[in-house]
Amino acid sequence: AAAPARFAAAVTAARDDARARFEKAITSGKRMTRRLRVPRRANPTCVASISSSAGAGGGADSAEPPDRPSAKALVHAPAEGAGGVRFVSNDDPVPSSADDVGVDVSEPSGDGPSPIALDAKVSESGGEEDTRPILISSVDFEGESPELEQLARSVVRIKPNFSYTVKEIEADVVRVFNTGVFREVRPETVDTRDGISLTFKLAANPVIRGVVIKGCDELPASYAETLFKPQFGKFLNSTLLIAACSEISKWYDKKKIPVEWYGVEVSDGILELGIEEPRIGDVEIRFIDRKTGEPNAGATRPEYITRHLKNVKPGKALHGRMLDDLNDLINTAGLENANITWNPRRDRKPGAFLVDAVVNVTEKTSAGFSGGGGISAKGLQEGGLSALIANADYFRRNLFGRCQTLTARVEVSPNNLSSKPEIDVKIQHSDPWIGDAGRTSRRIFLDSDSSALDAIYAKADSRDGDAGDDADGGVADITDTNLGGEGEGTPFKGVFVKRVTSGVEYRRPLAACWTGSVSATYQRASTHDDLKQPILHDAYGAPLTFSGLPHDTTCNILMRFVYEGRGKDEAQLVVSAEQAVPVRPEMLAFNRVLVRAQRDFRVGGARLTVAAKGGNVIGDLPPYEAFSIGGASSVRGYPEGGVGTGRKFIVGSAEVAVPLAPDSINGCVFFDIGSDLKSGVSVLGDPGGTRGKPGQGYGYGAGVVALTPIGPVRLEYAFSDKGVGRMHCGLSRSF
Repeated sequence: AAAPARFAAAVTAARDDARARFEKAITSGKRMTRRLRVPRRANPTCVASISSSAGAGGGADSAEPPDRPSAKALVHAPAEGAGGVRFVSNDDPVPSSADDVGVDVSEPSGDGPSPIALDAKVSESGGEEDTRPILISSVDFEGESPELEQLARSVVRIKPNFSYTVKEIEADVVRVFNTGVFREVRPETVDTRDGISLTFKLAANPVIRGVVIKGCDELPASYAETLFKPQFGKFLNSTLLIAACSEISKWYDKKKIPVEWYGVEVSDGILELGIEEPRIGDVEIRFIDRKTGEPNAGATRPEYITRHLKNVKPGKALHGRMLDDLNDLINTAGLENANITWNPRRDRKPGAFLVDAVVNVTEKTSAGFSGGGGISAKGLQEGGLSALIANADYFRRNLFGRCQTLTARVEVSPNNLSSKPEIDVKIQHSDPWIGDAGRTSRRIFLDSDSSALDAIYAKADSRDGDAGDDADGGVADITDTNLGGEGEGTPFKGVFVKRVTSGVEYRRPLAACWTGSVSATYQRASTHDDLKQPILHDAYGAPLTFSGLPHDTTCNILMRFVYEGRGKDEAQLVVSAEQAVPVRPEMLAFNRVLVRAQRDFRVGGARLTVAAKGGNVIGDLPPYEAFSIGGASSVRGYPEGGVGTGRKFIVGSAEVAVPLAPDSINGCVFFDIGSDLKSGVSVLGDPGGTRGKPGQGYGYGAGVVALTPIGPVRLEYAFSDKGVGRMHCGLSRSF
């Protein structure tokens, strides 16, 4: 008489362990909320209604699940039959631990379905009778089909005419549940003169004809159907069900969407799963004082903030993309900081988990002056003190509360060839987003820029062996007596071009990794010497401007497309086309095309960089707009412009860099080659050929790159194809 009672205890132990393990699986989605720091609902508990033959009557099975919004029916089937496993929501108080999500499992009912079997383990508890052997005379199975009986028989280790303890019998009961296809396992015993006759009464889970998932607006229906389709037309396998639910939780985890599971139910052969995706209720913009941290009246119009928060809107599910929205808001709108705090609330409609969002915005200083100094990339190429630069700035942020910016800058840099410094002025008004759907930005600017033309008008290096007939082994160049223009017969030390440019530029993202821009500009360019006196001709009498006037004027339309690939092998492609439109007769007319491509390959700890660029100009070409080849940004081993000056050009480069000190110093070897494609003679005055430049050449060498807070500092030594060595030093490399 004691044996049947012990068998009932074994079933109860298996049931209790099954509850605990289903509890762990069903709450896996809730733990995601803590990792993402999202608010927790006031009542994240659920009740599992599980039963076996050893329970009392009545239970939570009679409860009806609350209405849930937005059900996605993956498979529809007519209602026929019923039964299975059911989990419903329960509005009980919050668990005592704020960091743990509890599951309140009710007492089992006698008439309800049996547990969904997980990887249950035999309970360690037991009395003295657990260790007493019981002789089993026979073991039989009664199920709905021979296949189910054979499945249960294959996992049971009890054999007739052997003695077993209660723990060993418990283990076999658990193994039958762990097959996942049985909703009820009821052992029946009969005392015989040969021992105990044991019969397992088996009841299988219902056959699954379809799946319905409620509340999963973000989850793709095709993905969910792929997970559950293998169970269609078969007995419900709880082990596969838990695995599919785990995959759904992983999908939400990958998308950084916190979810809660509230129900699993089988009705008429239809498996219904309930998922609750927390959604945003009201959205409030709150401005925070940058000094006191207290709320204040901000200057930015709220609509210019909310337009960046496309994933922080009422009715939207909480999503990891909200972090991208915040970064976009900070970077584009020019804010100092922005974050979101959450206030959970329960909507009037049962089952809807809503949280109110408060966007805390800290604005930057609206206006001010600043000044400083540094090293310019242009000056590094020219060498000497011209690399130094001092600047004074005025800025005005958030104009009219529209996140627009006005800046004015004055730059002063020494001139290697003159006692008078170069002074440049830059004024710019920028709007990071003009409000269209394409995220277009606008920039209106006025720039003045002075640069030396040594790369075009300097003579070839006499050490290259291509010198002419001059006594010093070189050829006549810009350092000779002025042969034309103002102040004829007086020596001057250099030729400079001053460009004053005004225009407007629009830029927008086009596709993944692609951006495009279009601009319209007006430019006035004039040439002068080191004393700021206008000059019209070089040392050979060749004109310095194309129009023959003291200045050239152009109206340009420029289109540029940029691709920037990210990842293991970074790539960059820049294609630009510029058309000068002669609005007036004296204006220039030309078309210029420029293409630059670069790709990085990582092999082990080394990085191989392959790059190439080329260009062509058709039409009116003033010499100062010609392409200069040679120097740190093209062919190393030659001075700036030392290879040639052409209407066309092509340059290629290959570089291998290896780390010498982790995250601080890299070593590199490189090879560069370039040519003007024999187009130097088509440039006005042929400045390259007149000065003995070869028109094509290559260089090779090695160097080190130090990674510093101001950027990569490069120190390289290169040899030209003439065997002449030269040192190059600069910040980064503007290829």
